[in-house]
Amino acid sequence: MKYFSWHKANQDSSINKINDSAPSEDAATGEVRMDVGPIHRKLLAYAAPLLLMQLMLQLYNIADCAVVGRFGGAFGLAAVGVAGLVLAVHINFFIGFGVGVTSAVSQLFGARRYEKLRHTIATSIAIATGAGIFLTLLGEVFGERYLLWLSCPGEAMDDALLYLRICLLGLVPQLVYNVANGILRALGNTKTPLYYLASSAILNVVLDLVLAVGMGFGLEGVAWATIAAQWALGLAMLWRLTRLDERFCLTTGTTLLPMKELLALLRLGIPSGMQAAFMSLSSLLIQVSIDTFGPAAMAGMVVYAKIEGFLYYPAFSYGMALTGFIGQNLGSGRLDRVEEAMRISRRTAIYGTMAVCAALMILAEPLVGFFTEDPATHANAIAAVYWTFPFYFLYSLNQVYIGGLKGLGETSIPMFSALFAYALFRVLWCQALLPHWYDMAVIYNAYNVSFLVSLAILVPAYRRIYHRLDTSKEDGMPIAV
Repeated sequence: MKYFSWHKANQDSSINKINDSAPSEDAATGEVRMDVGPIHRKLLAYAAPLLLMQLMLQLYNIADCAVVGRFGGAFGLAAVGVAGLVLAVHINFFIGFGVGVTSAVSQLFGARRYEKLRHTIATSIAIATGAGIFLTLLGEVFGERYLLWLSCPGEAMDDALLYLRICLLGLVPQLVYNVANGILRALGNTKTPLYYLASSAILNVVLDLVLAVGMGFGLEGVAWATIAAQWALGLAMLWRLTRLDERFCLTTGTTLLPMKELLALLRLGIPSGMQAAFMSLSSLLIQVSIDTFGPAAMAGMVVYAKIEGFLYYPAFSYGMALTGFIGQNLGSGRLDRVEEAMRISRRTAIYGTMAVCAALMILAEPLVGFFTEDPATHANAIAAVYWTFPFYFLYSLNQVYIGGLKGLGETSIPMFSALFAYALFRVLWCQALLPHWYDMAVIYNAYNVSFLVSLAILVPAYRRIYHRLDTSKEDGMPIAV
């Protein structure tokens, strides 16, 4: 569903004239317009800070993982892995919700509807804050039940519960950060979140060394270091939203959206959030199968996830960048730029991912050795790399089409794709094959095949929606995605 009614085709020429003559960047406030300028160069310049941001986030997580692996006790990695899955469901929902906000904000920014944009920004932050408080309380009450449901090994239960309860205190700033990040992305500003995240990552590493290593607090010290860095990051992002263009910046006196428009925002944000939550849910459900292979398999998948992040996060962030780019161009009626951006993105996803995969497979042994010295954990992580990385370009293509659909204002189809291909298909695959072939290779291939299943849903849907938009524009009719 589109967040606002589009202009008729007889208005397109005036819109494009305004776009072509308008400055593309506001040096004072950081907003960048994506509906003017060379597409390839602008898209890459827009996406590059997001790629660096996700790599920075991966280094952020790696620092915690390395400290836990060496100073967090015998079952520290397994505890972080299981507790992290619980946290990821909440956080990933709002990462996805933030992408839905990007779709709404980018369309409004592209159409220059600044008053509604101001109310949308304030409402989005209010939703993130309220949800963060609610989910923190919920997690503190039911945290142990979550871990039991995930079949957390008894020997890792105490550590996992301690880590989970501390990290839940950082949900509010994490949710605010992800929604604020989505807002800034929609405005074309991908540099500021990168700078803030880098500062937070440095703070996290310093506090890890002080609390976990220097003061000997181990796993608990890592958790508290993470909390401090998260609050610093969340508050910095809130402050930045108050320094946007005065026509739409966040202020304490801004009223929230009326109910009808709030529901329109939620219709974009909730399916996008559910899509991300279904991704995490699929990991939770498959974790039940992984747990049956023992602590070494669990720890091996934790280590694998850290290496996979160098592929997963850049692909995911590129999809998020594409959402903002396409949303701005759709808002200003530039469908020609939308199609060209998708063509460039498909090529980038395939060749870029294959190149990084090859490098990571060559370096897999020393990378895994950085995290663990346990032979069984090492073997499980290496096997996961060799089974999945050759097919990972399929996931990157998924993210291109997801980003494209969301930029066009369609968040329901990516949600359905995640539910069917990831949450349902992977689980059914494991349940069907593991009784006959009890091997972790079954789980690895569940990921590979699910990428193909998802593409079979996303590609026809994107083509159908783009064709409808293009036809409506040619006919001079208002269109809704």
